[in-house]
Amino acid sequence: MSLLSEEDLNDFISPALACTKPTEIKRTKVKSNVNALGEYEVGVDDGEDEVLEKVTITLSDCLACSGCITSSEEIMLQQQSHGVFLEAMSKRDITTKLAISISPQCRLSMATYYGMDISDFDKCFANFFQKRFDAKYVVGTQLGRNVSIQQVVKKLTDWKKSKEYEVDSRPRLSAADPGFVIYTEKTKPDLVPLLLNVKSPQQITGALLHETFDKNHKTETQPDTKLYVLGVMACFDKKLEASRPDSAGEVDCVITPKEFVAMLSELNEIFEQYKSPSDDILSEMCPEGWDPELHWCINHGSSSGGFAYQYIVSRQRTLSSELIKDSKIMKLLGKNNNICEHRLINVKTGETIASASELSGFRNIQNMVRHLSRGGPKGTSSFPKRRVQSLRKRQSSTNTTSTTTSGTTTGRLGTLVAQPYSSEFIEVNAAPGGCLNGSGLLNGEQSTVRKRQFTQQLEERFHSSFTMVDPLDITQWNTSEILDSDRVYEYTFHAAEPQDKQKDIVTVGNTW
Repeated sequence: MSLLSEEDLNDFISPALACTKPTEIKRTKVKSNVNALGEYEVGVDDGEDEVLEKVTITLSDCLACSGCITSSEEIMLQQQSHGVFLEAMSKRDITTKLAISISPQCRLSMATYYGMDISDFDKCFANFFQKRFDAKYVVGTQLGRNVSIQQVVKKLTDWKKSKEYEVDSRPRLSAADPGFVIYTEKTKPDLVPLLLNVKSPQQITGALLHETFDKNHKTETQPDTKLYVLGVMACFDKKLEASRPDSAGEVDCVITPKEFVAMLSELNEIFEQYKSPSDDILSEMCPEGWDPELHWCINHGSSSGGFAYQYIVSRQRTLSSELIKDSKIMKLLGKNNNICEHRLINVKTGETIASASELSGFRNIQNMVRHLSRGGPKGTSSFPKRRVQSLRKRQSSTNTTSTTTSGTTTGRLGTLVAQPYSSEFIEVNAAPGGCLNGSGLLNGEQSTVRKRQFTQQLEERFHSSFTMVDPLDITQWNTSEILDSDRVYEYTFHAAEPQDKQKDIVTVGNTW
Protein backbone atom coordinates (compact mmCIF):
# COMPACT_ATOMS: atom_id res chain seq x y z
CA MET A 1 0.00 0.00 0.00
CA SER A 2 1.30 3.44 -0.90
CA LEU A 3 2.03 5.90 1.90
CA LEU A 4 0.52 8.82 0.04
CA SER A 5 -1.62 11.18 2.09
CA GLU A 6 -3.13 14.54 1.30
CA GLU A 7 -0.91 16.23 3.87
CA ASP A 8 2.18 15.05 1.97
CA LEU A 9 1.11 16.42 -1.37
CA ASN A 10 2.65 19.60 -2.67
CA ASP A 11 1.92 18.76 -6.29
CA PHE A 12 -1.75 17.99 -5.78
CA ILE A 13 -4.94 18.88 -7.60
CA SER A 14 -8.03 17.08 -6.41
CA PRO A 15 -10.10 15.02 -8.86
CA ALA A 16 -12.48 16.70 -11.22
CA LEU A 17 -16.17 16.07 -10.65
CA ALA A 18 -16.18 13.73 -13.63
CA CYS A 19 -13.97 10.70 -13.10
CA THR A 20 -14.33 8.31 -15.99
CA LYS A 21 -12.61 5.28 -17.41
CA PRO A 22 -12.56 5.90 -21.17
CA THR A 23 -11.11 2.54 -22.08
CA GLU A 24 -12.54 -0.33 -24.03
CA ILE A 25 -15.24 -2.10 -22.05
CA LYS A 26 -15.41 -5.81 -22.74
CA ARG A 27 -19.04 -6.79 -22.62
CA THR A 28 -19.95 -10.39 -21.88
CA LYS A 29 -23.40 -11.83 -21.90
CA VAL A 30 -24.75 -12.46 -18.42
CA LYS A 31 -27.90 -14.38 -17.64
CA SER A 32 -30.49 -11.89 -16.50
CA ASN A 33 -32.83 -12.47 -13.59
CA VAL A 34 -35.40 -10.10 -15.07
CA ASN A 35 -38.18 -11.79 -17.05
CA ALA A 36 -40.04 -10.53 -20.10
CA LEU A 37 -42.57 -8.70 -17.92
CA GLY A 38 -39.82 -6.76 -16.19
CA GLU A 39 -40.19 -8.73 -12.98
CA TYR A 40 -37.08 -9.72 -11.03
CA GLU A 41 -36.85 -13.46 -10.31
CA VAL A 42 -35.32 -14.28 -6.96
CA GLY A 43 -33.92 -17.67 -8.01
CA VAL A 44 -32.81 -19.42 -11.18
CA ASP A 45 -33.48 -23.03 -12.18
CA ASP A 46 -29.88 -24.22 -12.23
CA GLY A 47 -29.26 -22.95 -8.72
CA GLU A 48 -26.02 -21.20 -9.71
CA ASP A 49 -25.42 -17.51 -9.10
CA GLU A 50 -23.79 -15.50 -11.86
CA VAL A 51 -20.61 -13.87 -10.63
CA LEU A 52 -19.90 -10.57 -12.36
CA GLU A 53 -16.38 -9.54 -13.28
CA LYS A 54 -14.83 -7.23 -10.72
CA VAL A 55 -14.39 -3.69 -11.97
CA THR A 56 -10.83 -2.37 -11.66
CA ILE A 57 -9.25 0.96 -12.47
CA THR A 58 -5.57 0.89 -13.28
CA LEU A 59 -3.05 3.69 -13.37
CA SER A 60 -3.00 3.50 -17.17
CA ASP A 61 -6.75 4.11 -17.16
CA CYS A 62 -6.18 7.25 -15.09
CA LEU A 63 -3.56 8.50 -17.50
CA ALA A 64 -6.04 8.13 -20.36
CA CYS A 65 -8.72 10.06 -18.49
CA SER A 66 -9.29 13.80 -18.67
CA GLY A 67 -10.71 13.98 -15.16
CA CYS A 68 -8.24 13.46 -12.31
CA ILE A 69 -4.75 14.87 -12.70
CA THR A 70 -1.33 14.71 -11.04
CA SER A 71 -1.01 13.10 -7.64
CA SER A 72 -4.72 12.50 -7.09
CA GLU A 73 -4.24 9.56 -9.44
CA GLU A 74 -2.07 7.92 -6.79
CA ILE A 75 -5.27 6.96 -4.99
CA MET A 76 -5.83 4.37 -7.67
CA LEU A 77 -2.28 3.04 -7.87
CA GLN A 78 -2.04 -0.71 -8.31
CA GLN A 79 1.40 -1.29 -9.76
CA GLN A 80 3.53 1.35 -8.05
CA SER A 81 4.16 0.70 -4.36
CA HIS A 82 6.64 -1.04 -2.11
CA GLY A 83 4.05 -3.76 -1.49
CA VAL A 84 3.91 -4.55 -5.20
CA PHE A 85 7.72 -4.56 -5.32
CA LEU A 86 7.93 -7.03 -2.43
CA GLU A 87 5.34 -9.25 -4.09
CA ALA A 88 7.30 -9.20 -7.34
CA MET A 89 10.46 -10.15 -5.49
CA SER A 90 8.73 -13.03 -3.73
CA LYS A 91 7.64 -14.44 -7.11
CA ARG A 92 10.94 -13.78 -8.87
CA ASP A 93 12.79 -16.74 -10.36
CA ILE A 94 16.43 -17.08 -11.36
CA THR A 95 15.79 -15.61 -14.81
CA THR A 96 14.83 -12.20 -13.37
CA LYS A 97 17.57 -9.92 -12.10
CA LEU A 98 17.07 -6.75 -10.06
CA ALA A 99 18.39 -3.24 -10.71
CA ILE A 100 17.80 -0.16 -8.56
CA SER A 101 18.22 3.49 -9.53
CA ILE A 102 18.02 6.31 -7.00
CA SER A 103 17.90 10.07 -7.55
CA PRO A 104 20.35 12.43 -5.79
CA GLN A 105 17.47 14.18 -3.99
CA CYS A 106 16.49 10.86 -2.40
CA ARG A 107 20.07 10.07 -1.49
CA LEU A 108 20.45 13.40 0.32
CA SER A 109 17.08 13.08 2.06
CA MET A 110 17.73 9.53 3.25
CA ALA A 111 21.34 10.20 4.24
CA THR A 112 20.10 13.09 6.38
CA TYR A 113 17.35 10.90 7.86
CA TYR A 114 19.83 8.15 8.82
CA GLY A 115 22.54 10.56 9.96
CA MET A 116 25.09 9.49 7.34
CA ASP A 117 27.19 11.29 4.80
CA ILE A 118 26.37 10.65 1.16
CA SER A 119 29.22 8.20 0.54
CA ASP A 120 28.34 6.00 3.53
CA PHE A 121 24.67 6.08 2.62
CA ASP A 122 25.32 5.03 -0.98
CA LYS A 123 27.37 2.03 0.14
CA CYS A 124 24.81 1.07 2.79
CA PHE A 125 21.97 1.38 0.27
CA ALA A 126 23.75 -0.78 -2.30
CA ASN A 127 24.73 -3.36 0.32
CA PHE A 128 21.14 -3.62 1.56
CA PHE A 129 19.75 -4.43 -1.87
CA GLN A 130 22.59 -6.81 -2.64
CA LYS A 131 22.26 -8.75 0.61
CA ARG A 132 18.45 -8.62 1.00
CA PHE A 133 17.30 -8.94 -2.62
CA ASP A 134 20.38 -10.20 -4.48
CA ALA A 135 20.39 -7.09 -6.66
CA LYS A 136 22.64 -7.06 -9.70
CA TYR A 137 22.88 -3.29 -10.29
CA VAL A 138 22.52 -0.26 -8.02
CA VAL A 139 23.04 3.10 -9.72
CA GLY A 140 22.52 6.82 -9.42
CA THR A 141 20.68 8.68 -12.15
CA GLN A 142 23.38 11.06 -13.41
CA LEU A 143 24.19 9.12 -16.57
CA GLY A 144 20.52 9.29 -17.51
CA ARG A 145 20.49 12.98 -16.58
CA ASN A 146 23.54 13.63 -18.75
CA VAL A 147 21.81 12.05 -21.73
CA SER A 148 18.58 13.93 -20.98
CA ILE A 149 20.39 17.28 -20.75
CA GLN A 150 22.28 16.61 -23.98
CA GLN A 151 19.08 15.83 -25.84
CA VAL A 152 17.27 18.84 -24.37
CA VAL A 153 20.11 21.09 -25.55
CA LYS A 154 20.08 19.54 -29.03
CA LYS A 155 16.33 19.87 -29.46
CA LEU A 156 16.35 23.49 -28.28
CA THR A 157 19.26 24.33 -30.58
CA ASP A 158 17.55 22.70 -33.57
CA TRP A 159 14.27 24.45 -32.74
CA LYS A 160 15.94 27.87 -32.57
CA LYS A 161 17.25 27.33 -36.12
CA SER A 162 13.97 26.02 -37.53
CA LYS A 163 11.02 27.65 -39.24
CA GLU A 164 8.90 26.46 -36.33
CA TYR A 165 10.62 29.05 -34.13
CA GLU A 166 9.69 31.79 -36.58
CA VAL A 167 6.04 30.71 -36.42
CA ASP A 168 5.81 30.19 -32.66
CA SER A 169 8.59 31.58 -30.49
CA ARG A 170 6.91 30.84 -27.18
CA PRO A 171 9.38 29.12 -24.82
CA ARG A 172 9.64 25.35 -24.89
CA LEU A 173 8.70 23.65 -21.62
CA SER A 174 10.54 20.82 -19.90
CA ALA A 175 8.83 17.45 -19.62
CA ALA A 176 10.86 15.98 -16.75
CA ASP A 177 8.08 16.61 -14.20
CA PRO A 178 5.23 14.15 -14.86
CA GLY A 179 2.75 16.07 -12.74
CA PHE A 180 3.15 19.15 -14.93
CA VAL A 181 3.07 17.06 -18.11
CA ILE A 182 -0.19 15.36 -17.18
CA TYR A 183 -1.71 18.67 -16.11
CA THR A 184 -0.78 20.15 -19.48
CA GLU A 185 -2.03 17.19 -21.49
CA LYS A 186 -5.35 17.05 -19.69
CA THR A 187 -6.25 20.68 -19.19
CA LYS A 188 -4.06 22.92 -21.39
CA PRO A 189 -4.05 21.45 -24.92
CA ASP A 190 -2.76 24.72 -26.37
CA LEU A 191 0.50 24.26 -24.46
CA VAL A 192 1.06 20.61 -25.37
CA PRO A 193 3.04 21.56 -28.53
CA LEU A 194 5.44 23.50 -26.29
CA LEU A 195 6.43 20.43 -24.26
CA LEU A 196 9.94 19.33 -25.16
CA ASN A 197 9.65 15.62 -25.83
CA VAL A 198 12.77 14.43 -24.04
CA LYS A 199 12.42 11.77 -21.38
CA SER A 200 13.48 12.34 -17.80
CA PRO A 201 16.64 10.95 -16.14
CA GLN A 202 14.46 8.34 -14.41
CA GLN A 203 13.26 6.81 -17.66
CA ILE A 204 16.52 7.15 -19.56
CA THR A 205 18.40 5.51 -16.68
CA GLY A 206 15.91 2.63 -16.77
CA ALA A 207 16.30 2.28 -20.53
CA LEU A 208 20.11 2.31 -20.27
CA LEU A 209 20.01 -0.38 -17.59
CA HIS A 210 17.88 -2.61 -19.82
CA GLU A 211 20.11 -1.97 -22.84
CA THR A 212 23.25 -2.81 -20.84
CA PHE A 213 21.73 -5.92 -19.31
CA ASP A 214 20.38 -7.27 -22.60
CA LYS A 215 23.70 -6.69 -24.34
CA ASN A 216 25.69 -8.53 -21.66
CA HIS A 217 23.32 -11.21 -20.37
CA LYS A 218 20.55 -11.99 -22.84
CA THR A 219 21.99 -14.71 -25.07
CA GLU A 220 20.73 -17.53 -27.26
CA THR A 221 21.21 -19.92 -24.36
CA GLN A 222 19.46 -17.55 -21.93
CA PRO A 223 16.76 -15.79 -24.01
CA ASP A 224 14.33 -15.52 -21.08
CA THR A 225 16.69 -13.60 -18.81
CA LYS A 226 15.17 -10.23 -17.92
CA LEU A 227 15.72 -7.22 -15.70
CA TYR A 228 13.34 -5.73 -13.11
CA VAL A 229 14.08 -2.04 -12.49
CA LEU A 230 13.07 -0.32 -9.26
CA GLY A 231 13.34 3.46 -9.09
CA VAL A 232 13.60 5.40 -5.82
CA MET A 233 12.40 8.92 -6.57
CA ALA A 234 11.50 12.08 -4.67
CA CYS A 235 7.94 12.62 -5.88
CA PHE A 236 4.91 10.37 -6.01
CA ASP A 237 4.25 11.77 -9.48
CA LYS A 238 7.27 9.85 -10.79
CA LYS A 239 5.14 6.72 -10.51
CA LEU A 240 2.85 8.18 -13.15
CA GLU A 241 5.74 8.68 -15.52
CA ALA A 242 6.81 5.04 -15.26
CA SER A 243 3.24 4.02 -16.10
CA ARG A 244 2.95 6.01 -19.33
CA PRO A 245 2.47 3.82 -22.43
CA ASP A 246 5.53 5.44 -24.03
CA SER A 247 7.60 4.50 -20.96
CA ALA A 248 6.64 0.84 -20.88
CA GLY A 249 9.44 -1.57 -20.10
CA GLU A 250 11.87 1.02 -18.74
CA VAL A 251 11.09 1.23 -15.01
CA ASP A 252 8.92 -1.48 -13.47
CA CYS A 253 8.18 0.13 -10.12
CA VAL A 254 8.81 3.48 -8.43
CA ILE A 255 8.83 4.05 -4.68
CA THR A 256 9.73 7.07 -2.56
CA PRO A 257 12.03 7.35 0.48
CA LYS A 258 8.94 7.32 2.70
CA GLU A 259 7.92 3.99 1.22
CA PHE A 260 11.47 2.67 1.50
CA VAL A 261 11.45 3.35 5.24
CA ALA A 262 8.02 1.72 5.56
CA MET A 263 9.30 -1.31 3.64
CA LEU A 264 12.21 -1.71 6.05
CA SER A 265 9.77 -1.62 8.95
CA GLU A 266 7.62 -4.32 7.37
CA LEU A 267 10.70 -6.45 6.79
CA ASN A 268 11.95 -5.85 10.36
CA GLU A 269 15.21 -4.59 8.92
CA ILE A 270 17.51 -1.96 10.43
CA PHE A 271 19.11 0.01 7.64
CA GLU A 272 22.23 1.00 9.59
CA GLN A 273 23.16 -2.67 10.03
CA TYR A 274 23.96 -2.79 6.32
CA LYS A 275 26.79 -0.26 6.53
CA SER A 276 29.45 -1.60 4.21
CA PRO A 277 33.09 -1.59 5.28
CA SER A 278 34.06 -2.20 1.66
CA ASP A 279 34.66 0.69 -0.70
CA ASP A 280 34.25 -1.72 -3.61
CA ILE A 281 30.53 -2.34 -3.15
CA LEU A 282 29.53 0.43 -5.58
CA SER A 283 31.94 -0.84 -8.23
CA GLU A 284 30.62 -4.37 -7.76
CA MET A 285 27.06 -3.17 -8.34
CA CYS A 286 27.96 -1.01 -11.36
CA PRO A 287 26.62 -2.12 -14.77
CA GLU A 288 29.10 -3.35 -17.35
CA GLY A 289 30.68 -0.49 -19.31
CA TRP A 290 29.47 2.24 -16.94
CA ASP A 291 31.87 4.61 -15.22
CA PRO A 292 31.58 3.45 -11.57
CA GLU A 293 31.69 7.03 -10.26
CA LEU A 294 29.93 9.17 -12.86
CA HIS A 295 26.35 8.02 -12.25
CA TRP A 296 26.67 9.00 -8.57
CA CYS A 297 27.60 12.61 -9.46
CA ILE A 298 25.43 15.68 -10.09
CA ASN A 299 25.75 18.70 -12.39
CA HIS A 300 25.65 22.45 -11.88
CA GLY A 301 22.26 24.11 -12.06
CA SER A 302 19.06 23.64 -10.11
CA SER A 303 18.68 20.75 -7.67
CA SER A 304 15.86 19.50 -9.92
CA GLY A 305 18.16 18.71 -12.83
CA GLY A 306 19.77 21.92 -14.00
CA PHE A 307 18.31 21.76 -17.51
CA ALA A 308 17.81 25.52 -17.85
CA TYR A 309 21.27 26.46 -16.62
CA GLN A 310 23.02 23.82 -18.71
CA TYR A 311 21.26 25.05 -21.84
CA ILE A 312 22.64 28.55 -21.24
CA VAL A 313 26.13 27.15 -20.60
CA SER A 314 25.92 25.29 -23.90
CA ARG A 315 24.93 28.50 -25.70
CA GLN A 316 27.87 30.34 -24.17
CA ARG A 317 30.29 27.64 -25.32
CA THR A 318 29.16 28.02 -28.92
CA LEU A 319 30.21 31.68 -28.98
CA SER A 320 33.42 32.77 -30.61
CA SER A 321 36.44 33.23 -28.36
CA GLU A 322 36.05 37.01 -28.60
CA LEU A 323 32.36 36.95 -27.67
CA ILE A 324 32.92 34.51 -24.82
CA LYS A 325 35.24 37.04 -23.15
CA ASP A 326 32.50 39.66 -23.34
CA SER A 327 29.72 37.33 -22.15
CA LYS A 328 28.33 36.73 -18.71
CA ILE A 329 25.70 34.36 -17.30
CA MET A 330 23.48 36.13 -14.79
CA LYS A 331 20.90 34.63 -12.47
CA LEU A 332 17.91 36.93 -12.02
CA LEU A 333 15.30 36.31 -9.34
CA GLY A 334 11.61 36.57 -10.15
CA LYS A 335 8.67 37.88 -8.20
CA ASN A 336 9.06 35.00 -5.72
CA ASN A 337 11.74 32.48 -4.78
CA ASN A 338 10.30 29.85 -7.12
CA ILE A 339 11.13 31.79 -10.29
CA CYS A 340 14.55 32.61 -11.68
CA GLU A 341 16.12 33.28 -15.06
CA HIS A 342 19.57 32.39 -16.36
CA ARG A 343 20.42 35.11 -18.86
CA LEU A 344 23.48 35.11 -21.12
CA ILE A 345 24.37 38.70 -21.98
CA ASN A 346 27.02 40.67 -23.80
CA VAL A 347 28.46 42.89 -21.08
CA LYS A 348 29.64 45.49 -23.59
CA THR A 349 26.36 46.00 -25.42
CA GLY A 350 23.89 44.75 -22.81
CA GLU A 351 22.38 42.47 -25.46
CA THR A 352 20.64 39.30 -24.31
CA ILE A 353 22.20 36.39 -26.21
CA ALA A 354 20.13 33.58 -24.68
CA SER A 355 17.77 33.01 -21.78
CA ALA A 356 16.32 30.05 -19.89
CA SER A 357 14.26 30.01 -16.70
CA GLU A 358 13.27 27.84 -13.76
CA LEU A 359 9.72 27.93 -12.44
CA SER A 360 7.97 25.82 -9.80
CA GLY A 361 4.74 25.69 -7.83
CA PHE A 362 1.21 25.58 -9.14
CA ARG A 363 0.47 29.27 -8.70
CA ASN A 364 3.48 30.13 -10.83
CA ILE A 365 2.42 27.50 -13.35
CA GLN A 366 -1.03 29.09 -13.55
CA ASN A 367 0.54 32.49 -14.25
CA MET A 368 2.77 30.93 -16.88
CA VAL A 369 -0.24 29.34 -18.56
CA ARG A 370 -1.98 32.72 -18.72
CA HIS A 371 1.03 34.32 -20.36
CA LEU A 372 1.75 31.54 -22.84
CA SER A 373 -1.80 30.65 -23.88
CA ARG A 374 -2.59 31.99 -27.31
CA GLY A 375 -4.37 35.32 -27.39
CA GLY A 376 -2.38 37.38 -29.84
CA PRO A 377 0.06 37.17 -32.74
CA LYS A 378 3.06 34.89 -32.55
CA GLY A 379 1.95 33.29 -29.32
CA THR A 380 1.55 36.49 -27.34
CA SER A 381 -1.01 36.65 -24.60
CA SER A 382 -4.15 38.74 -24.56
CA PHE A 383 -3.63 39.32 -20.86
CA PRO A 384 -2.31 42.74 -19.82
CA LYS A 385 1.39 43.03 -19.12
CA ARG A 386 2.15 42.74 -15.44
CA ARG A 387 3.25 45.88 -13.69
CA VAL A 388 6.89 45.57 -12.71
CA GLN A 389 7.70 49.05 -11.44
CA SER A 390 7.45 48.18 -7.75
CA LEU A 391 9.03 44.80 -8.40
CA ARG A 392 12.02 46.42 -10.03
CA LYS A 393 12.37 48.84 -7.14
CA ARG A 394 12.38 45.98 -4.66
CA GLN A 395 14.75 43.79 -6.63
CA SER A 396 17.22 46.52 -7.46
CA SER A 397 18.47 46.24 -3.89
CA THR A 398 18.31 42.46 -3.52
CA ASN A 399 19.06 40.68 -6.78
CA THR A 400 22.58 39.53 -7.55
CA THR A 401 24.16 37.77 -10.44
CA SER A 402 25.21 34.18 -10.01
CA THR A 403 27.49 32.29 -12.35
CA THR A 404 30.01 29.49 -12.34
CA THR A 405 31.76 30.35 -15.58
CA SER A 406 35.31 31.64 -15.61
CA GLY A 407 35.90 35.31 -16.21
CA THR A 408 32.57 36.41 -14.72
CA THR A 409 31.83 38.27 -11.55
CA THR A 410 29.11 38.68 -8.98
CA GLY A 411 27.42 42.02 -8.44
CA ARG A 412 24.18 43.92 -8.25
CA LEU A 413 21.81 43.79 -11.20
CA GLY A 414 20.19 47.14 -10.73
CA THR A 415 16.80 47.17 -12.43
CA LEU A 416 17.14 43.85 -14.27
CA VAL A 417 14.21 41.55 -13.53
CA ALA A 418 13.62 37.91 -14.42
CA GLN A 419 11.35 37.55 -17.44
CA PRO A 420 10.66 33.81 -17.63
CA TYR A 421 7.94 34.02 -20.28
CA SER A 422 10.39 35.66 -22.69
CA SER A 423 12.90 32.83 -22.27
CA GLU A 424 13.68 30.20 -24.86
CA PHE A 425 13.16 27.40 -22.35
CA ILE A 426 11.45 26.98 -18.97
CA GLU A 427 12.36 24.19 -16.56
CA VAL A 428 9.03 23.52 -14.83
CA ASN A 429 8.41 21.69 -11.55
CA ALA A 430 5.04 21.17 -9.91
CA ALA A 431 6.36 21.12 -6.34
CA PRO A 432 7.24 24.61 -5.03
CA GLY A 433 11.01 24.75 -4.83
CA GLY A 434 11.45 21.72 -7.05
CA CYS A 435 12.48 18.14 -6.37
CA LEU A 436 14.05 18.75 -2.93
CA ASN A 437 10.53 19.57 -1.78
CA GLY A 438 9.17 16.35 -3.24
CA SER A 439 6.24 14.85 -1.39
CA GLY A 440 7.98 11.48 -1.05
CA LEU A 441 11.05 12.77 0.78
CA LEU A 442 11.64 12.35 4.50
CA ASN A 443 10.71 15.74 5.89
CA GLY A 444 9.27 15.09 9.33
CA GLU A 445 8.54 18.72 10.15
CA GLN A 446 4.88 19.48 10.85
CA SER A 447 4.49 23.19 10.22
CA THR A 448 4.72 24.71 6.76
CA VAL A 449 7.39 27.15 7.90
CA ARG A 450 9.60 24.46 9.41
CA LYS A 451 9.15 22.24 6.36
CA ARG A 452 10.28 25.12 4.17
CA GLN A 453 13.29 25.73 6.42
CA PHE A 454 14.24 22.05 6.29
CA THR A 455 13.97 22.04 2.50
CA GLN A 456 16.20 25.11 2.38
CA GLN A 457 18.79 23.29 4.49
CA LEU A 458 18.75 20.40 2.01
CA GLU A 459 19.12 22.88 -0.83
CA GLU A 460 22.20 24.39 0.80
CA ARG A 461 23.75 20.96 1.31
CA PHE A 462 22.88 19.64 -2.14
CA HIS A 463 25.66 21.14 -4.24
CA SER A 464 28.33 20.63 -1.58
CA SER A 465 27.52 16.97 -0.90
CA PHE A 466 28.13 15.49 -4.35
CA THR A 467 30.91 15.39 -6.91
CA MET A 468 30.20 17.59 -9.93
CA VAL A 469 30.34 16.41 -13.53
CA ASP A 470 29.98 18.33 -16.77
CA PRO A 471 26.96 16.85 -18.59
CA LEU A 472 27.88 18.68 -21.80
CA ASP A 473 31.35 17.13 -22.08
CA ILE A 474 30.87 13.53 -23.16
CA THR A 475 34.62 12.89 -22.92
CA GLN A 476 34.24 12.88 -19.11
CA TRP A 477 31.67 10.12 -19.15
CA ASN A 478 33.86 7.07 -19.98
CA THR A 479 30.74 5.30 -21.23
CA SER A 480 31.05 5.53 -25.01
CA GLU A 481 30.64 1.76 -25.35
CA ILE A 482 27.10 1.76 -23.97
CA LEU A 483 25.76 5.00 -25.45
CA ASP A 484 24.19 5.13 -28.88
CA SER A 485 24.64 8.68 -30.15
CA ASP A 486 21.72 8.23 -32.55
CA ARG A 487 19.30 6.94 -29.93
CA VAL A 488 16.63 9.42 -28.86
CA TYR A 489 14.49 9.08 -25.76
CA GLU A 490 11.18 10.75 -26.48
CA TYR A 491 7.64 10.91 -25.16
CA THR A 492 4.51 11.03 -27.25
CA PHE A 493 2.25 13.72 -25.84
CA HIS A 494 -1.52 13.63 -26.21
CA ALA A 495 -3.88 16.50 -25.50
CA ALA A 496 -6.98 15.03 -23.83
CA GLU A 497 -10.40 15.65 -25.28
CA PRO A 498 -11.93 18.63 -23.46
CA GLN A 499 -14.68 17.89 -20.97
CA ASP A 500 -17.94 19.69 -20.53
CA LYS A 501 -17.00 22.99 -18.90
CA GLN A 502 -19.35 22.32 -16.02
CA LYS A 503 -17.53 19.07 -15.31
CA ASP A 504 -14.05 20.41 -15.79
CA ILE A 505 -13.66 21.75 -12.28
CA VAL A 506 -10.54 21.27 -10.20
CA THR A 507 -9.67 22.47 -6.75
CA VAL A 508 -6.20 23.20 -5.53
CA GLY A 509 -4.75 21.21 -2.65
CA ASN A 510 -3.71 22.85 0.58
CA THR A 511 0.05 22.85 0.09
CA TRP A 512 0.43 24.44 -3.33
